[in-house]
Amino acid sequence: MLLSDKNQFLRESFRLNAMLLLRCNGNSAFMKLSVNELYRIAGCITGVRVDQCGESKEIVQPSWKVDDMKTSGFYLLEMKRIAVFLRGIYKAVNAKLSEVTSRPVRILYAGSGPYGELLTPLLHLYKANEVLVDFIEINPVLLLSLQKLIDGLELRQYVDEFYCADVTTFTVSKSYDIVISETMLACIKRESQVAMMQNLIPQLSKDCIFIPEEISINASLITPWIQMESLSYYQNEQALLERYPLGNVFKLSKLTMQNLSEPKVVKIPDEIARFPLLKLFTTVKVYRDEVLIDNDSGITLPKQYYDFREKAAREVEFWYTGGENPQIESRIVENNR
Repeated sequence: MLLSDKNQFLRESFRLNAMLLLRCNGNSAFMKLSVNELYRIAGCITGVRVDQCGESKEIVQPSWKVDDMKTSGFYLLEMKRIAVFLRGIYKAVNAKLSEVTSRPVRILYAGSGPYGELLTPLLHLYKANEVLVDFIEINPVLLLSLQKLIDGLELRQYVDEFYCADVTTFTVSKSYDIVISETMLACIKRESQVAMMQNLIPQLSKDCIFIPEEISINASLITPWIQMESLSYYQNEQALLERYPLGNVFKLSKLTMQNLSEPKVVKIPDEIARFPLLKLFTTVKVYRDEVLIDNDSGITLPKQYYDFREKAAREVEFWYTGGENPQIESRIVENNR
């Protein structure tokens, strides 16, 4: 096969697998097949593969600390996360296209990683005069990989600028219709998502769609795992647990940016013998009805905070702290049982 023929085949396969992800609904087999193929094509074009992730060095920034190459590679293979984000972003772009008729829909992708995988698979589905994208990536190696992918897929006509910059301090100089920024870890621990949103959202117009639209974390008491030896590997934890909801402890969106450090207190009921474990559960609303819930992705894995069989409590207080080690922290408010 000639090189030009091979490149054309890769481009067409990239487009077809993006379309399959948009249409596969909850079919995990199709999602896995398509995500793996997108990864294979991106790795072939850029030379950056997930099995190279351990070779990268940590990049430390004032607002977070993350092994960015490893994180990008891990997330690329998260099939449901990618499918739900692609569907949400596709709906958001189409919604803006119905509003904007005299110019392209302008998109800013902040923290794009080596592949820009939440957007690049969609670009071939639009005309060049319908969408115009700016990419921001702090790591120059990953930005170079993204540029190789854009060129290899012949997507340059959809791109205005590449910025090598820290998104948490980036100054927005243009008007955007959609901003994409997803750099999450479970329960927003040790990640830059909050810092990015706190910097970008105040600089955007009120009509700009920010993706994800909302990140919500709720506390619940649950029963311990039962009959562990008989469980199938493929069973969902959700089906094995009973849950006692305690309420929301964190919500991040365009409307809640000013209240992140405000403490939230949840009361622990007297009937705790049946529900001795306190966990936090993350829900990510990408756009409208495209949502990631418990165990859908690494970014929505539940996190255990307390085992009340070891230490009793009447109330637990939660709050968010930023800085070099951003996370949701907590403490027992009363402990007089």
